[in-house]
Amino acid sequence: MRLKSLEIKGFKSFADKTVVSFDEGVTGIIGPNGCGKSNIIDSIRWVIGEQKISHLRSENLESLVFNGSKTRSASGLAEVSLTFENTRNLLPTEFSTVTVTRKFYKSGESEYRLNDVQCRLKDIQNLFLDTGVSTDSYAIIELGMVDDIIKDKDNSRRRMLEQAAGITIYKTRKKEAKNKLDATEQDLARIEDLLFEINNQLKTLENQAKKAEKYYEIKKEYREVSIELAKAALEGFNLTWKTLNEQHDEETNKKVELEAKIATDEAAIEQEKVGFIEKERELHSMQHSFNDILQNLRTKENEKNLAQQRLHYLKEKETSLKDFLAKAGGQLKGIEESIQFTDLQIQEEEVKLNDLGSQLDTLRSAVESTRKVFDEKRSGIDEIRKENQAIQRSQFEAEKNVAVGETSIQNLQRTIFQLKEEQANRKQQLQQLEEDKQQKEHELANCREELQNLQEQHEFTKEQILQTQSALEGLRNQLADENRKLDSKKNEYDLLKSLVDSMEGYPDSVKFLHNNPDWNVESPLLSDVIYCKEEYRTAVENLLEQYLNYYVVGNMNDALKAVNLLHGNQKGKANFFMLDQFNGQQGLNEVPAGTIAALSVVEVDAKYQSLINYLLGQVVIAEDENNLPVGFNGVVLEKTGKFFKGKYSLSGGSVGLFEGKKLGRAKNLERLHEEILAQETVVLDLKHAIQMRHNEVIGFNEQLKENAIKETESAINQLVNQVYGLDNRMENLRGMEANAVKRLEDLELQQEEVQENQQQHRDELDKYNAQLDELAGKLEAIEQEYAAAERGYSEANQSYNDYNLNVTRQQSKVTSLKTELEFKRNQLMDLQLQVTTNSAALDEAANQINDSEANLLDAQDALVTLLQNKETEERKLNEADQYYYNLRNALGEKESELRSKQKEKELVDHSLSEIKDKLTDLKLQLSGTKERLQVEFKVNLEEVIEEDRTGDESQEDLQAKVDRMKKRLENLGEVNPTAIEAFEEMRKRYEFILEQKNDLVTAKESLLQTIQEVEATANQRFLETFNQVRENFQKVFKALFTDDDTADMVLENPENLAETGIDIVAKPKGKRPSSITQLSGGEKTLTATAMLFAIYLIKPAPFCILDEVDAPLDDANVGKFTNMIRKFSENSQFIIVTHNKQTMGAVDVIYGVTMQEAGVSKLVPVDFRNLN
Repeated sequence: MRLKSLEIKGFKSFADKTVVSFDEGVTGIIGPNGCGKSNIIDSIRWVIGEQKISHLRSENLESLVFNGSKTRSASGLAEVSLTFENTRNLLPTEFSTVTVTRKFYKSGESEYRLNDVQCRLKDIQNLFLDTGVSTDSYAIIELGMVDDIIKDKDNSRRRMLEQAAGITIYKTRKKEAKNKLDATEQDLARIEDLLFEINNQLKTLENQAKKAEKYYEIKKEYREVSIELAKAALEGFNLTWKTLNEQHDEETNKKVELEAKIATDEAAIEQEKVGFIEKERELHSMQHSFNDILQNLRTKENEKNLAQQRLHYLKEKETSLKDFLAKAGGQLKGIEESIQFTDLQIQEEEVKLNDLGSQLDTLRSAVESTRKVFDEKRSGIDEIRKENQAIQRSQFEAEKNVAVGETSIQNLQRTIFQLKEEQANRKQQLQQLEEDKQQKEHELANCREELQNLQEQHEFTKEQILQTQSALEGLRNQLADENRKLDSKKNEYDLLKSLVDSMEGYPDSVKFLHNNPDWNVESPLLSDVIYCKEEYRTAVENLLEQYLNYYVVGNMNDALKAVNLLHGNQKGKANFFMLDQFNGQQGLNEVPAGTIAALSVVEVDAKYQSLINYLLGQVVIAEDENNLPVGFNGVVLEKTGKFFKGKYSLSGGSVGLFEGKKLGRAKNLERLHEEILAQETVVLDLKHAIQMRHNEVIGFNEQLKENAIKETESAINQLVNQVYGLDNRMENLRGMEANAVKRLEDLELQQEEVQENQQQHRDELDKYNAQLDELAGKLEAIEQEYAAAERGYSEANQSYNDYNLNVTRQQSKVTSLKTELEFKRNQLMDLQLQVTTNSAALDEAANQINDSEANLLDAQDALVTLLQNKETEERKLNEADQYYYNLRNALGEKESELRSKQKEKELVDHSLSEIKDKLTDLKLQLSGTKERLQVEFKVNLEEVIEEDRTGDESQEDLQAKVDRMKKRLENLGEVNPTAIEAFEEMRKRYEFILEQKNDLVTAKESLLQTIQEVEATANQRFLETFNQVRENFQKVFKALFTDDDTADMVLENPENLAETGIDIVAKPKGKRPSSITQLSGGEKTLTATAMLFAIYLIKPAPFCILDEVDAPLDDANVGKFTNMIRKFSENSQFIIVTHNKQTMGAVDVIYGVTMQEAGVSKLVPVDFRNLN
């Protein structure tokens, strides 16, 4: 995975759309303070999900949006997009390019997008999980975070190691599992409380349900016997009921059959009507034409018809009125006779009703008399029953006291026996504890003596260690000095060798000849054949600068061959010294005062001496620029290289940093190699000496026996605690023995008291048993009397009810006759009124008949004339109409047949209605029985009538059974009717909740197992990663410091790997800080950097952002820092925000951040990779 680009728009100071492209290698971000460099880092943090606004150096989200400047208005949106190349599929997605976008609008809305698809923050976090990329990972390191690592703020060291170990996902799973476990335990607690409450309710409901079951069992038997009693009473009605039902079923079947036939005929008729309607349309068309012709004729015919109809109506009315008046006289006489007869009937029936009322009063008195006797007997039996129940309760209490007394005696005897056994056991325990105490005290004395010997030996060994460590520290300091010398020479050798190999600073033509195999001449450059002393090298190099690029060849042919090669390949020009041309050149015989000959400070091989004599033979070096020789015709060099003077000229100026590095590179390289070999021998000798001293310290440390002292001290503490514990146990046993003796005495006294009370309880029980036997005889006798009184009362009540029914019927008969009389009187008055009215109407009808006959004659005369004009057209219509009516008649016949069947169905319906009426009359007769069965048992009478009797018991026997069962139900008292259902529901609920509890217990065990597995896996991976990082940290630390500097990482609590912190021990040469916080700022930064790169060796992040981390480092340490970054950039991209020029020189691409427009940041990229 590689970071490809960052796109910013409207975020903080980046008002315009700004794109930062990240290539492989190291990218630098530079710029003055306040230009917006760190805003780039903030944008990366923000887009990958940073939620803490303080980490983005802002007060709220609104402040992240560009707020405008003097020349620009504020932006309404902050948008950042970060693009990755997912070439190694580190991101869990199928896309090779992944773009993460975050937007925030000033209105308060925000959104995340993944490849331009809206998503959640959680999706972004899951995408980067265990990739090393997050807002708090080691991928983004600020200078303040270096201090956090040093101080281990918020356990930052452990957090970075967890990210490297890839156990973040395990911690997330563990946290989720713990949250679920807490919720499960809360649910379990609630369910336990609920089960306790339901269990209490179950016990109460169970007792109520048992009582209800017994009640319903008796109730069921009582119902069956009562229904059987009803069947016996209604046995005479069953035959009639069955006959009527059979008739009803037959008529119903006939009705169904007729309905089916009618439906079939109606369907056939409707089908024929379809064709008939078509013929009707044709006739209608002809009639429509004919109707226009006959309109006038119809009008006249209507007038004639109306006149005829009115005349016919008036004549019929006249005849009807005459008939009515003729019959009315006889009807009036009949009604008057009927009224007289009905009046006599009423008088006779009222006499009968009065007689029945007198007899009903007599029966009512008899009922009251028997009821009083029944009430007296019932009161007597109730008193005896109450007395019997009171004695039974006393008897039960006495039986309970006797049973409790027996149990108490047995318990007391058992407790006394147990106490005596415990006394014997305690005696043995005391004896054993005394022996154990003596043994532990003896062991304690031996341990204390051993501890004193170990402490004396420890002090002596510590003195030996301090002396050896002091000598060791001196050797280490000496080694550090020698290592620094060696590193210096090696660095100088490496730099010089790279310059020689790459021919740094030489023209392309010289490099071409050096690397061209066609020019097979072993010819060195002039700069490589001369070796000069260090203090004069700059002066000599400045003088010979124009010749240093010259090749030294043997003759003209070698030089020409090279020139031809350059010419043929168009590689420029080169210069050559030809050795065969230099013969006999000599140097100065004498040098001016205050100078030395330049030849004396250089060394060359003999074959090049003539050449050097030619170049430097007339050159001297002045030690002091104020005492230059006068009158000297040669060249004078100033010692430091500031200038050189000829006879008529002088050249000079400032001395560059890299001047003097070109002369004598090859010779200098050989000398450096020899010096390095010698220095390495010195370093190895010192290391061997240090190792010997170190081994001595290890030997002394082994003799310290600190663990033995700690173990002995721990053993002493344990023994002291054990002796103290034994004393406490012995004291407790003695106290328990004293309590046991007192309790034994109390129990024996209590046993005597219980035995005395037991006899009194037995005497009471015998007395109550005798009283119950006596009452049993009395109760039996009075129950017989009560039953006889109850029978007498029931018989009298039944007679009264039967006679009362006859009285009610007679009252209904009298009322009916009175109603009939009133109706006949009203009928007589209505008939008399009709006679008077109809007589007047008869006279009026005779006058109207005369008028109508005259009008009819006029209409007939007018119609005769019109009929003569109509006959011709009427014949045509009649022919068509005849055909139509033939069809209609055929259809009418079928409809007539259908109506016949419908009438037959109506007759069947009438028959069914009559049968239902008969059944209704039968039901009315049985209404009394039906109401009782319905009210008491919810039994339908129709079902009882259809069923056969289940036995042949008499009605009297069934009645006795019903009475007995009714008494049993009354004795049970009040019953909770919903107890059985409630108990069953509560039991099911209890079982359901119990099942839920078991599921929760299983879930809890599963979650605990999951947490243990996750924790074990995470701890194992953390420990493996820690050991690897620890080893890498020691190596990287020495690479950033020196081999003599030591550092280590230690687990603060190795027994608790899930929570342990990590301590860093760093001891640069010559220092022994008690804490790494005592190190200098640069040492702290290098130590934190060493830890960071140690993690990178295990799990490199795809990219690493370093925000001004190099600020505390000096130039030497910056070099080490940049070299380390260059090494790690092979596997990771590095983005460095810096002000350090040396760091800038180590990057591949620089983005300069500027504010050409106040308040608005701009980027200026510079790529160094294509520059030489």
